[in-house]
Amino acid sequence: VIGNNTYRDAGFAPLKSAASDATAVSTVLRDRYGYQTSLLLNAGRLEILTALNDMREKLGPQDNLLIYYAGHGEIDASRQGYWIPVDASAGNAKTWISNAAISDVLNTMAAKHVLVVADSCYSGAMTRASVPNFNAATMAPEQWATWVRTMANGRSRTALTSGGVQPVPDGGAGGHSYFAKAFLNVLGDNNRVLEAQRVFREVQTSVALNAAKSPLPQAPQYAPIRYAGHESGEFF
Repeated sequence: VIGNNTYRDAGFAPLKSAASDATAVSTVLRDRYGYQTSLLLNAGRLEILTALNDMREKLGPQDNLLIYYAGHGEIDASRQGYWIPVDASAGNAKTWISNAAISDVLNTMAAKHVLVVADSCYSGAMTRASVPNFNAATMAPEQWATWVRTMANGRSRTALTSGGVQPVPDGGAGGHSYFAKAFLNVLGDNNRVLEAQRVFREVQTSVALNAAKSPLPQAPQYAPIRYAGHESGEFF
């Protein structure tokens, strides 16, 4: 779980809520869902890449991984998206972390299911075509159980992003961004098996309602990650 507020280069303005968003997400995943969590606040490029590589080395086929990133994002002329570590230099993409680099790590990881949750500008550049939509509310119990078993057996690499290929607002309400607040509320209110598609639908609705007062429009997205080895399946 990564939250970057304070950047060394003046070209990246300080952010208001990324660190508090990441801290709250780490807490709810650990305390309510039993995840083993690693929290990185104001992390540099080497620290982030090392943490991702550590997960690649540690996790096996029966493991699942959720990666949460809150911080600055950028996009270049080729539409390549980037996460911005706190030691990055403005205008120098070699000091950033590209979506391609993240995809390469995820593609070689043995973990069966990986979900990236990214709250940053241009985060939608990470994804490709949308996943088929299944809504448990419209399924009979036996259909739902069959779908869960099928999706749990497939290898998945998906991303829930706070927006598309455009800037998103920093800050919101209660010390959290609109997206992070919605994500935390969904996790906090849940009391059964929770599929990532339902997280997306509820976050999307909440952000649409609460971000109406924001100066920037925001439309969360959920889709497979480009070139990361997604086959089928879903994150639960």
